[in-house]
Order: sequence, then structure tokens, then C-alpha cells
Amino acid sequence: MAGKRVLLGYEVVETVLLLALLLLALVLLFPVLDALKILIFLLVVLSLLVRWRFRPNPSWMLIDASFLVVISLFVGDAGVLLGVYVWYFATENRPLFALLYGSVSFFLLELALFQFPLLCLVLGLLLSRWRAERHVLQGEADALRLHLHRLEEEQVHLLLDYQDAQQLSRLEERSHIAQILHDSLGHELTGAHLSGKMVRSLLERGEVDRARESQDKVIDRLERSLGHLKMAVRDLESDPEVEKSRLEALLKEFSYPVETQIRGDLLLVPASVRQLLHTCLTEALTNVAKHAKPSSVVLQIDSSQTMVRMMLENDGLIREDERADGNGLRYMRRRVEAVGGSLSIQRAATFRLIVVIPLTGGY
Repeated sequence: MAGKRVLLGYEVVETVLLLALLLLALVLLFPVLDALKILIFLLVVLSLLVRWRFRPNPSWMLIDASFLVVISLFVGDAGVLLGVYVWYFATENRPLFALLYGSVSFFLLELALFQFPLLCLVLGLLLSRWRAERHVLQGEADALRLHLHRLEEEQVHLLLDYQDAQQLSRLEERSHIAQILHDSLGHELTGAHLSGKMVRSLLERGEVDRARESQDKVIDRLERSLGHLKMAVRDLESDPEVEKSRLEALLKEFSYPVETQIRGDLLLVPASVRQLLHTCLTEALTNVAKHAKPSSVVLQIDSSQTMVRMMLENDGLIREDERADGNGLRYMRRRVEAVGGSLSIQRAATFRLIVVIPLTGGY
């Protein structure tokens, strides 16, 4: 099928080559059928099957190969089968053993038949080199996967540490505000309370003028208390103008015009979630600028009491071979999932990136 590749693994190639070499050896051995040669051939096949089934140390195969050398002294053509052992030792990265039995076959066989052990030696060395490179690549791939796994774990831990730091920061803010309320607001309210009692006492004694003065002091203290309270509340609130200008600047600097649709009050969304959405939007816009040429880009943000949803859609699409879900968005997906949300990609007539974050569970 178009677009698909069939990759032959090392084990498949090794098995196919061994069967082909055994078949070739059989053809070379039996121009005329001979029961003794058939028996020798079957013994060699049995030796290889035992090797395949139990995977002994390659050095043990020296016994089988040496036994075949002795037989070849009496049945000359049987030396052709030494090529199979030459191939075996070469594939098992035992080049000295392969050269040894290849040299023995040179003295036992005619030049025409010696070409078979020579072919086995070349194919075995090539296969051994391929297996060595395959092991190196597999080791590097395993090390890379382990490294990526550790990086992803570290990213999750960093995000959790960031959330813990935010929680600690909120606790510190509350402690600071409580201190302000205690030092300023508490003092003023205590003074107002005492002045209020004095007003009542002065009125009972008929000292109206002094009662009015005390009443004015009560009003002044209450107004100052209200001012302190407003200042404390203002410290808790984010600046809506700053956040609005950040979003406007991001969209203005983008290469293509963006139609923006915002439903709900984003200021009711926790600051940490707004920051995460801003980071996801920045990464998504970067991907669109790199991999798509849209004529229309639409940004939709919907927020409610339970969740916030952001969708970025473009009609330029992003081809699947462009790796739209590259390292940046993979990292964003990890961050979103770490707070219980989801990041998904939809490909149809347009390309959509959708981020959904719940506003429950510790926010």
C-alpha cells in the first residue's frame, strides 16, 4: 500500500538467509542422491535447531563443526556443510572461528564448492555487522526514551511545585492581609467603637457639642477603616487592563488576523489557569505560523463556573507529516493534563486545537 513501508527485522532476514543457505547446500551435496549425505545433512540441521531452541554459548558449536570436519575426511563433499557453521560463527561475532573452519573447508573442497563457505562467511559478517549496529541504535533509542520519560516526569514535578508555590504565595498573601487588617482596620474599628460609646455617654449627660465631636471622630475612623479594607481587597485582585493588553498584544503580533470570540468573565478564572491558557495559545499560534498558511483564524474562549474552554481554529490546516503535536504542544498537553484538563487536536475541513480545564479541585 502507498505510504506504508515493510521493514524486515533482523530475525526474519537471519532465518530466510539460513534457509536459503541450507537449500543451496542441499543442491550442491546431492547431484546424485546419497543416504549417508542425507543423514549428515539432517544432523547439521538438527544441530542448528538445537542452537535456535536453547541458545547455547557459540563455543559449544565447535564440537559439532569439528565432528563435521572429521566426517568430511571420509565423505569429501560433506565439507560443503562447513559453510553453514562458518555462517553461524560469523553471525555470532566469532570471526576467528569462522575463518578457521573456512580455511579448513578450503583444503577439503574443490575450488568450485569452496565458493559456498566463502559466500557464507561474507553473508555472516555482513549480518553480524548489521546486528551490532542494530543493537547500538536500539540502545540509543532506549536511552533517549528513558531521557524523555525523565524529562516528562520532571516537567510534571515542576508544574506541581509551581502549583504548591502558588498555594504558598496565596497563604502568604492572606497572612499579609490579615496583618494589615489587624494593625490598621482593627485599630480604627476599636477606636470607633470606643468613640461610639462616648457619644452615648455624652448625650446622656446633655453634652451635645462634645457628643457631635465624638460622632465626627467615629465617622472619620469608619471612613479610614473602609479605605484600609478597599486597599486590602485591591491587593487580591489582578489588573484586568494588564491582562487584556497582554492578549491584545499577542494577537496583534501574530502573522494573520485573528477573529476573537470570548464568552464569560475571564477575570473569574484563577490567575494560574489564565496563565496556562495564555501559554497554550502562544504555542498554538506559533505552530500555525510555522506550518499553516490560513486565510481565517478563529479564537474562541468560553468560561463558566465549572470549566474554561479555548479553541483555536484555522483553515490553512497543518499536515500530519508536519508534526503538529511536536515537543511544544506535547509539553502543553502534559501541563494541561497535570491540572485535570485535556488538550486535543481535530483535523477536518479546518484544524482545531481545543483546551479544556476544569475550575474545580483546588483552584
